[in-house]
Amino acid sequence: MKSDTKYKPYFISSEKDLAEYKRAFEKNGSPKKLSKLIWMHLKNPLKEPLVSMIKDSNGANNSVAAIYAVMPVFFKINGRIEKACQSLDTLTDVEYRGKGLFVNNAKTVYQKAKEKEMALVYGFPNGKSVHGFVKKLGWKLLDPVPFLYKPLRTGYFLKKIVGNRLGNVLDISLVRKKKTNLPDNVSIKNIETFSDDATELWSKFSSAFSVSIHRDASYLNWRFKKKPEEQYIIKGYYENELLKGFVVYTFKQKHGGNICYIMELIFDIETPSVGKELIKYATNQCVVQKTDVMLSWCFSFSPNFDSYKSNGFYILPEKLKPIELHFGYTHLAHDEDILKNRENWYVSYADSDTV
Repeated sequence: MKSDTKYKPYFISSEKDLAEYKRAFEKNGSPKKLSKLIWMHLKNPLKEPLVSMIKDSNGANNSVAAIYAVMPVFFKINGRIEKACQSLDTLTDVEYRGKGLFVNNAKTVYQKAKEKEMALVYGFPNGKSVHGFVKKLGWKLLDPVPFLYKPLRTGYFLKKIVGNRLGNVLDISLVRKKKTNLPDNVSIKNIETFSDDATELWSKFSSAFSVSIHRDASYLNWRFKKKPEEQYIIKGYYENELLKGFVVYTFKQKHGGNICYIMELIFDIETPSVGKELIKYATNQCVVQKTDVMLSWCFSFSPNFDSYKSNGFYILPEKLKPIELHFGYTHLAHDEDILKNRENWYVSYADSDTV
């Protein structure tokens, strides 16, 4: 830290600290839910927080000047399971900006992450913060974030062009519900809890790439079953009662429409038809729900890309993207040659902290 010792960083360790974190963000116009903060920082896959607060020892009530939060996760890197972390929240209080606290705070966190033998920090900085990550923290970008979309109704896009009134008048469905002709030994049904069969599927699926969050059953249950105030629909494709693939999706009223987010799609890559059937199933549910558009994150080189493409998904043009996001990382240990190649990575909406 700088020689100005009135700014004291410390690492949070309790719900009480997170309540202070919440208040600091609320003060600066960015409300947070305490239940989600606890889920991310105290109940994450490594069961440990990695959040630095800088306090002003001369301020009123030792006030919070800055926060930088990352979330520890397990990564699969070139076949090995490693510790890593995802960059989440950054805050410099309005009264303390221009003092270099963001950079100092982040470097404090990265040093602690190195001490914990974490391999990398990755994330999706927005347009306002990306410059600081790249120029001051040494991040390397792997842009663009791989948005895919499937338009289901005309009104969602027309409203953005001709206004709400005419857009509503011209709103018609672009997609009809398709018939599904599954074999007698196949069923698509709810997954109540992820278990070893999901981990086995992930092992097969992830053999096609080198870098990603380790999406084993433990992670999947934490991400989709234990996240507070979220409702994810989880459907498994079963053949002779054996799990062959699964899709996770959710419906949100966001960006001026009814959006379906495909959070995850994993299947045995030796049977790619499973992925296609699962996306068809999700699309049929969207038609019933009168969804405006389906969104996903998927690289064109990912093993599930054809499942989306064959079901009418397209790469989303930059001008239609709902928000400006970037994708990047900074390495803390080894494997830089593997990390710097975008085509080694796998991401999905499961990586997003906002859905």
